[in-house]
Amino acid sequence: MRCLWLLPWPRNVDCAQRVFLVRRGVAERMTWIKIKETVRGAANAAIVFSQRLRRSGWASASAYAHYVLVNAWLRLRNRLTRRPRVECPCCGWRGYEFRTIDCGTFTVPSAECPHCRAHERHRMLHIYLLRACPVFMRLSGVALHFAPEQQVGVLIARNPDLKCLHTDYALDMIRPHRGTAFQCDMQHLALADNAVHAIFCLHVLEHVPDDRRGIAEMRRVLHPDGAAYIMVPFMMDWAKTVEFGRPDPEIYDHYRGYSPLDFEERLAPFSYERIDPKDFLEPEEIRRYRIPPSQVVFRCVK
Repeated sequence: MRCLWLLPWPRNVDCAQRVFLVRRGVAERMTWIKIKETVRGAANAAIVFSQRLRRSGWASASAYAHYVLVNAWLRLRNRLTRRPRVECPCCGWRGYEFRTIDCGTFTVPSAECPHCRAHERHRMLHIYLLRACPVFMRLSGVALHFAPEQQVGVLIARNPDLKCLHTDYALDMIRPHRGTAFQCDMQHLALADNAVHAIFCLHVLEHVPDDRRGIAEMRRVLHPDGAAYIMVPFMMDWAKTVEFGRPDPEIYDHYRGYSPLDFEERLAPFSYERIDPKDFLEPEEIRRYRIPPSQVVFRCVK
């Protein structure tokens, strides 16, 4: 804009006309940039659609097409809405609807905040810890955060008495947390017994080859006065947990799909409390925050 202002304008063009012409030029340029971005995004989406159709079949490709089209409509609807229907408790964003997420062969509607990218699990944990779990703010010592996520890290930082350590088997996950992170396999934690006072394990166990060993390791390193907060993605219509035998690339390399009917058997090493959304949220809040029954927090202690 500054470069346009310094152009050699004709003498009969006054200051007000310059401002108008500069603004129009900037607006036209921004319009072309948006058009180019839209065309580029559509071309990339078409490439991904064809790749998934060829590699994984129609179910995966159609799920991706649904994900792209619904979110394109929601982007416009959120921009135009004047009466917000949903609210993100993590960042305060309000709008018409949360974004849909792509899960390989299916999609999950009303899942992701377009502002802070918090998912259902983050919204559930955020409200539970700050509203219905006063013990959390009394914890002090070391917190262990598996597969660190920004939304959970901000929440842990609410308690100034907790020093957070981040860990994951993938180096890329812990690289942003240099100085407070270490690479480790949950099945073989490089920590002493009773070393940590809080554990945050959200949607991690389904990625672990032997999740029972991982749970046993969490119990080993948890201090007797501490608590572990565990969440897993549930397949709500499955009668029992299904082991895939190997990571399934269609659903984020999960080793298994958990059923809500038998998962708690795996938490037998702990004493635990199950917290459902309806336990502390009003029906109107559940609708506004878009927290479905599948989002369950397990507060585990020794």
